[in-house]
Amino acid sequence: MNNFIKYITYVAVAVSGAAMIQSCAMEAPFDGEGEGTLTINAVMNGETIASRSVPDNNAYLRENCVVYIENARGLMRKYKGLDNIPQDIILSSGSYVCNAWSGDSVGASFSSKFYRGQENFEIARDQRTSLSMKCNIANVVTSVDPESLNVGLSDLKVNFAMSAGSLDFDENNISGAKGYFMTPSPETKSKNADKYAEKTRLTVTIKGTQEDGSAYNKVYVVNDVQRAHEYNVLITKEERPFSEGGALISLSIKDIPIIEDTITVFPGPQVSGLGFDIEDQVIDTNSSFSDVTVCLRGYFAMQEALMNLTSNFTDIQSGQNILDELVKGSLRARGIYVEIENSVDASTGVRVDEIYVTFTASFLNSLPQSLQEYRATFECKDGREVIGSGSVGFANTECAIAKIDDITVDPAPDPEREPMAITGSKAVLSGRLYKLDAASYGIKYRVAGTSAWTAKGPDSPQSAQTRAAGKDYTVTITGLTPGTTYEYIAFADGFDSPTIQTFTTEEKFIITDYSFEDWSNYKASTLFGTKTVTLPGSTGDKLTAFWGSGNEGAATANLTLTDKSQDMVHSGQFSARLESKAAMGVLAAGNIFVGYYDRTDGTNGVLQLGRQYNGSHPTAVRCWANYRPGSDVTVMKGNESLVGDLAAGGSDQGQIYVALTTEAVEIRTKPSDRKLFDPEDPCVIAYGQVTWKEAFGPDGQLKELKIPFNYNARAKSRRPTHLVIVASASKYGDFFSGAVGSTMYLDDFELLYE
Repeated sequence: MNNFIKYITYVAVAVSGAAMIQSCAMEAPFDGEGEGTLTINAVMNGETIASRSVPDNNAYLRENCVVYIENARGLMRKYKGLDNIPQDIILSSGSYVCNAWSGDSVGASFSSKFYRGQENFEIARDQRTSLSMKCNIANVVTSVDPESLNVGLSDLKVNFAMSAGSLDFDENNISGAKGYFMTPSPETKSKNADKYAEKTRLTVTIKGTQEDGSAYNKVYVVNDVQRAHEYNVLITKEERPFSEGGALISLSIKDIPIIEDTITVFPGPQVSGLGFDIEDQVIDTNSSFSDVTVCLRGYFAMQEALMNLTSNFTDIQSGQNILDELVKGSLRARGIYVEIENSVDASTGVRVDEIYVTFTASFLNSLPQSLQEYRATFECKDGREVIGSGSVGFANTECAIAKIDDITVDPAPDPEREPMAITGSKAVLSGRLYKLDAASYGIKYRVAGTSAWTAKGPDSPQSAQTRAAGKDYTVTITGLTPGTTYEYIAFADGFDSPTIQTFTTEEKFIITDYSFEDWSNYKASTLFGTKTVTLPGSTGDKLTAFWGSGNEGAATANLTLTDKSQDMVHSGQFSARLESKAAMGVLAAGNIFVGYYDRTDGTNGVLQLGRQYNGSHPTAVRCWANYRPGSDVTVMKGNESLVGDLAAGGSDQGQIYVALTTEAVEIRTKPSDRKLFDPEDPCVIAYGQVTWKEAFGPDGQLKELKIPFNYNARAKSRRPTHLVIVASASKYGDFFSGAVGSTMYLDDFELLYE
């Protein structure tokens, strides 16, 4: 009878921590439907990958290929690097989806490509499923036909631009250069058709100097560009009749679907146990071993398979090539059978070799009792000269049993897959406990490069009576410093795991012009001519300034709602002063926001909220504020049902709200086309707000204010790309309701990571 005991040595933990990201923590116990086996071949579009003759010369794509396996319960397995995908993946029976991607997700580049694929599959009980993941290029590709250089335009420049970025082609790179743009997944179109249309719009700008010295400048727009399509620009010149004179320059854009040879990027040779985990030591101290079979799998015709044995295998030569017929014969006489099966991968026509090495029960039970384990190590070389290795160990005495570590930890979570696991101030780490009677266990951590450890116990400790060996645990560490690398290990009752793992907290985001020290002006066209508009920040450009306000809308009536002030400050010379006023008999709320004032639609404003953000997860926004509500509120007729408990003739209300989103948000105040900020919008992943119905802060002084971020369920899988902050002296100013004279002062905005 065999006993297979899980053991984790220093080497095993180091290899798995450095080479593979794998998580089974979300997998529920098998439900009685049984288990099946999955085998994955990763297939990629072949333009930048090797030809079939040299199929493995693009190590970068191999090493950076990420594979996720999910079912209805969530993430089941995740791997990084094709060589780290096991030959046999054991899964409970049911329906799954496999996602894979590799390359660089750069917005716009002449060299960085991105590949992606998705396949659905089923796992059946006691059956093997073979899955080929076809990862095709996921970029929009742009190019310029070299014939365009003959059109007669000197200093020719072709610019391709999308929301993700822009690329310039000129006379130096037109011949042969291609541009690669990232675009949203087609599945996102249904969530926000307008944003999808914006992000899949390609603008082509042609500039140059014509033969008569005049400038040529044309802009073309291609809507709904698609992934895996190349958009090739050809500029031509057509001679016109003499009576018309000159020549006609024309442009055509070819939409070319990218169809390239598909090349299989196979993993290197793999060594696995048949019916057992090869990392498990095979143990029997009663001379009752059963047959143990090891499988060696390789591609393109395996060249060599060496079997190296520890010295206690005294009567078998180590380092022999078990593919050799004479060697196979001698091993068989000793009780080690080597069988080779050849097949052809159906999707690629590539030869697959499987070598089964069986250590028979009679051979294992005949081995002399040894104080050290017997270990057989296999080193395989496939037809591409790629090396793979693995080993199996046998113990037939108590002294030879490998030490079982009391506790282990996992590598830090993937921040792109689990964005909330490691933030600027918090880390959620996981591991497994094997010591059933441990009185204390958890994780120790420290700033990298320091010596003192801090210990933290599990989030949900279990008593020794209810524990099971290999029980998963999590530890949440708080109070960390943003932008800092930490080291961590596991501990249990005085035992410290030897492998040190690391994680890095998110960088803190510094709000631009947070103290409102700089102000500038810009010119805007209004119904009554060009007006000068006051702008927070020094740029004088509303499109690039971090902060915006409704001053442009109020400029029509020669009003400034938001301006610098020295009346109350927390630091520096100035703060921002927001005052609600009446513009042509209509209330205009004093306001300031992160983003810019887009345009005026009649007498109504259109705003773009949000600025690009570093993706971090602060706990709150802090600022210093003072608010004094105006009295004698007016409510625009027809808006009574939209202003909550704001009462005509009563006191006004002020508001500040903050949000983290995955895109900029457009606000429109025109009643027939109104669109206001909605905290439940799919693009919002965190929100917080404060509403004042009375004065805030002492007279003449600013008071500290903290607005916590409340993260929703979307934050678990989506990273924020935009920061939104909106402050208004009249909360219901969007409905043109409030009190003239409501005034708010603001200074020193800061994101907190606590």
